[in-house]
Amino acid sequence: MTPKGHESNSPHSAHARAWAPASLSNLGPGFDCLGIAIEPWGDSVEARLNDSGEVGISYHADSAWEGPTDWERNTAGVAAKHVLALLDDKKGVDLTICKGAVPGSGIGSSAASAAAAAWAVNLLFDRSLEKDDLVSAVLAGEKVASGSLHGDNVLPSLYGGVVISSSTDPTIFKRLIPTTAPFLSLCLPAMEVLSKEARNRLPKNVPMEDAISNASFLAVMVAALAESDWITVGQLMMNDRIVEPVRAQILSAYEDVRMAAMELGAFGCALSGSGPAMFALAESYHSAEKIVAAMIEATHSHDISATGEVSGIDELGARRFGE
Repeated sequence: MTPKGHESNSPHSAHARAWAPASLSNLGPGFDCLGIAIEPWGDSVEARLNDSGEVGISYHADSAWEGPTDWERNTAGVAAKHVLALLDDKKGVDLTICKGAVPGSGIGSSAASAAAAAWAVNLLFDRSLEKDDLVSAVLAGEKVASGSLHGDNVLPSLYGGVVISSSTDPTIFKRLIPTTAPFLSLCLPAMEVLSKEARNRLPKNVPMEDAISNASFLAVMVAALAESDWITVGQLMMNDRIVEPVRAQILSAYEDVRMAAMELGAFGCALSGSGPAMFALAESYHSAEKIVAAMIEATHSHDISATGEVSGIDELGARRFGE
């Protein structure tokens, strides 16, 4: 295969480094289909070609943590292998991963690595592939972490902005760039919640009225996102009747964190992904700072340490490191 617009797929660089943002997912009723790329956290991956035909994995000295070093169990390694296959290149690649997103936190750490690795390998070949060409690669990488194909974290990490994807076929998706970005108050309790374990807690059957409620709230919320109506988004993201009530039980501070945010004027407050990360929508940067502090204090009151940041929406997604 020769990528579109290129006469050959010969590498143009010996090494390249890319970065991809972490993300918030679900946003209440948007389970497995809705995600937002965020600014403060993300992962970088440096790719260097080798002649072995294999994918090597190592971690940068500044990496916040280290994961598997065999590529078949590593989201970045699987994504990189798929990109090489798309390029029909027989070379291998050595990846050096620098994790900035906290694992098991609910902000798409595994997805950020997959997106950064796919883009880093693509940079080696002078961006021979477009982001649309890399969707299958990043989804394959994310499957290593979640056990199934889900686009709610990895597609925002790849594209940036807000992405709504099919939960059964995440290659079907739409991307939104809201006309005005919200102020996001992010709180990361110091707990690890693995996606596979959290998924095992979910109910196998749900009442029809709950399914209808979630579907209707999600439909209105997507329209509100398109219009940058953050007040409505905040109201609706607190109305999940199926997933969040179950996952909230994992975090003892959940109710107090949400109450602390709402008492300070947040438009809404919810879990991200499997948790324990929580986020709130705020009217201003100053308000968002106060809300973050209150969310962290509420977490501490349950003897759980936490960190927090104020964020906007990352609109670029995966890109060359430093861009």
